Amino acid sequence: MGILRVEQADLERLRFTLTVAEDLDCSGLPVCGEQVCTYDEGFIHGLLSSHTGREFQVREVDCWASGDRVCRFEAHAL
Repeated sequence: MGILRVEQADLERLRFTLTVAEDLDCSGLPVCGEQVCTYDEGFIHGLLSSHTGREFQVREVDCWASGDRVCRFEAHAL
């Protein structure tokens, strides 16, 4: 997946901002203006859901392929 870092964590509300540097899915891809890390969204969803017993919504908000140098995800419990 890459180097996972927790940028922000609100444990009471189960809201997280996570970054993945050196993402195996897209680091080094040419900029195409799209967010392409759907595998990582699913991986983070599964990780958080299995550890908390709650369902999560995870979406990528920044991506290497859209011109950023890390992939950033926002996650929150449903």
